[in-house]
Amino acid sequence: MRCKIIIPVAAILAMMALPCLAASEKEQQVDESQSEQVQQLEDIEVKETGGAPGLRQTPTETVIDVDTFRTIGPQTSVLDILKTQSVIDFRGSNDFDPGVDSIFLRGFDATRFVTAIDGLTIQKTGGRKSSNIVDYSQLPTFLLKEIEILPGPHSALYDSKSIGGVINMVTRKPQHRESLKPDVTISGGYGSYDTWTSTTTAEGAVQNFTYDLAYQYLSSDGYLRNSETSINTYYGRLGYLLPADGFITLSASETDTDRHDPVNNPGTDGDYDDDYPDAEGGVFDPYMQPTWDSKAHNYRLNVEQPSPIGTVQFEGYTGKSNRKRAYYASTSDTSLSVMDTDWWQEGAKLQDEYQWTDNHSTILGVDIARLYDDGIDDDKHKRINKKGAYLQHEWTIVPSLSAQLGLRYEDVKIWVTNNGQIPGRDDVVNRHWNQAMPKSFFTWKMDELAPSLRDTSLSVGISKIWRAPDFHGDYNPQGKPAGVYLDPEHGIGYDLILNRRLWNDISIKLDYSFYDIKDYIASNQTYAQYSGSSAGIMRYSDYKINLEEVYRYGFDIELGGHIIDDLSFYLSYSWQEFENQGDEPAGETELDQRAKNRVSAGLCYNLFANTALLTDINYQSKETIEISEEVSPDVWDFRQVQNDAYYTFDFSVQQKLFTSTGWLRNAMVTVYVKNAFNEKYYNTSGFPATDRTIGTTMSFSF
Repeated sequence: MRCKIIIPVAAILAMMALPCLAASEKEQQVDESQSEQVQQLEDIEVKETGGAPGLRQTPTETVIDVDTFRTIGPQTSVLDILKTQSVIDFRGSNDFDPGVDSIFLRGFDATRFVTAIDGLTIQKTGGRKSSNIVDYSQLPTFLLKEIEILPGPHSALYDSKSIGGVINMVTRKPQHRESLKPDVTISGGYGSYDTWTSTTTAEGAVQNFTYDLAYQYLSSDGYLRNSETSINTYYGRLGYLLPADGFITLSASETDTDRHDPVNNPGTDGDYDDDYPDAEGGVFDPYMQPTWDSKAHNYRLNVEQPSPIGTVQFEGYTGKSNRKRAYYASTSDTSLSVMDTDWWQEGAKLQDEYQWTDNHSTILGVDIARLYDDGIDDDKHKRINKKGAYLQHEWTIVPSLSAQLGLRYEDVKIWVTNNGQIPGRDDVVNRHWNQAMPKSFFTWKMDELAPSLRDTSLSVGISKIWRAPDFHGDYNPQGKPAGVYLDPEHGIGYDLILNRRLWNDISIKLDYSFYDIKDYIASNQTYAQYSGSSAGIMRYSDYKINLEEVYRYGFDIELGGHIIDDLSFYLSYSWQEFENQGDEPAGETELDQRAKNRVSAGLCYNLFANTALLTDINYQSKETIEISEEVSPDVWDFRQVQNDAYYTFDFSVQQKLFTSTGWLRNAMVTVYVKNAFNEKYYNTSGFPATDRTIGTTMSFSF
C-alpha cells in the first residue's frame, strides 16, 4: 500500500519541477483577419485554466463546453461527449442506445456517483432487473450548456453517494432577445445499421417571456440480433426574466423508448441469422423476442434571483417513469411474460450563495427527495425519503492559498418489503440513518515561488465518505429483503491534484486518489448460506453483505491544448485498482469487473479554413466481466467473460459549408468512421461489441 501511494505522489512532485516551456509573458496579438479565421473554427484563449478546445481544467473540476467540444459522430445524448473522457467507462450493451446506468465514473457504478442537473441530483429507487437509476436516453445535449465532472466526495453540495465524483449537467439560462424571430437549429444523420438521428430546437423570447422547444429522434436496427432501438424525446420550457439577471423557468420533457434486448445467435435450438454476428451465452433465444420499453415524463421548476442576501436559487422536480420487460417464455407459449414497473420521484433544493468579501463566500442550502415505486400489489409504495442540509465556505486565506470547507448532513429513511419472508419481521421494515460529513479541499497556487511554477497549483481534498443502502438493488435485490441487515458504507476519500499550464494553452492535471471504504455493500447471492426458509430469522442475512473494508487507488491524467494554431489535442489516462481487505469471496467477484487502465485521446486538425479532421483513440486493458441475468422469477444465470485488452480508432471529416447564406446559417457536414480497424471485443453483456460503422450528419440554423 505504501508503495502505491508514494510512487504517484513522487510523480506529481516531479512535475512541479518542470520549467514552463516557452511560457509567454505577453499575449500574442493577431491581426483582424487571423482572428476572424480562428473564430470560425475554435477560439484559442490562453488563460490559467487552459486545456483542449471545449475543455476547461481546474483543480476542482473538468468542464466540457457542449457547443465547442467536438465529437466524432452525432451528439444524441450526454454520453456521446462523456465517453471521450477516460474516467468514464461505457458499460452499455449497445453503441446505438445510450442505455440505463450505462457508465462507471472512476470505477464506481451509478449507486456511488452523482448525476445531477443544475446541481440537483437525479434520484430514483432503481432495481427491477437492472439498476434503473439514470436513463441517459432522457438526457440529450440540446438541453445543456456545460458538463462538469468533479472528482471524489469533496463537495458538500451533492448527495452523499458522490464517492466516485459528480457529473453535473448545466442547462442553458433563458436570455433576452432583440428580435421576435426564434433561433432554430436542425441536425440529422444516417449511419450503419439503418441508424437515423434528428434534432430540432427553437429558442425565442417575447419581451421578458422566453421559450425553448425541442424534439429529438433516434432509430437503429442495432449491431446484434434483436437489438433495435427507437427513442423519441420532446422538450419544452417557458421562462420569465426577472430583474438583476434573475429568471424563473418551468420545463417539461417526455421520452418514449422502444428497446429490444439482444438474443443468442445461434439460439439453443440452432436458429441462426447470418446477417448478425455470432452471440452465445445470453439468457434470451430468438423465439423469446425480448423487449425493454420505457416511458418517462418530468417537470422542473427553476428560480434564480440575485438579492441583497445573496443569489437565491430554488429547484424542484417531479416525474414518473416506466419500464416494461416482455418476452415469450417458450416456443409453445403465445402469451408474453411481462414485468412492468413504475417509478415516481420528486425533489427540491433551496440554496443561497452570499459573497461576504472578495475572499469569502458561503453557500447554504437544503435538499429533499421522495422516491416511490410499485410493489407486489402494483400500488404506489413509499421507498426512500432523503433530507439534506449543507454549508460550504470558500475562503481565500492568502492570495496563494484557498480553502473550500464544507459540511453535509443527510437523513435517510428506507422501506424494505418483507411480506413474511423473514419470520418475526413486519411486512414492511423501516430503516433510518443519518450522518454528518465534513468536506475539505485546499488549493495552493505556486506562481510566486519561482518563474518556472507560473500557472501551477497543488490541491488536496480530504472528505468523509458515507452512503446509506438507499437503492432497491441493495435493500430488496430480486425481491429479497436483504436491506434489513445492511449498514451504511463509510470511510475517508483523499485526492491530491497537480494542475499546471505547460506552455501556451496546453495544460496538465494529475490526480492521485485513495479511498478507504468500510462496510462496502456487495452482492453475495453466489455464496449465500441463508436463503432458504429453514434459515428462520437469519434468512437473506448474507444475500447482500457489508465487506469489511475496501481500498480504491486511482491515478488520472488530463492533458490538452493547441500544439500549433491549427492542431489541438486532448489526452486522458486513468488507472485504478480496488482491493478487498477482508476475506469475503464476494469481495473478489464484486471488485474485479473493472479494467485497470483506460486511455482516451483525440486530435483536431484544421486542414483548411472550414475543414477539420478529427481522430479519437480509446484503449482499455483486459477485464473480467461477471454477468448475472434473471431468466425467470427466482431463476438466475451467472457467467463470466474475459475481455482482452483492446483499442478503437475513430475518424471524421467536418466541413463547414457556409456561415451565412440567405436565411440559413452555420451549415456543417460531417462524415465519420468509428472502430475503423474493426477491433474485436465484448460488451458488458458478453456479446460482441459494435464493429466498424460509418455515417454522416448535417446541421444548420436559421
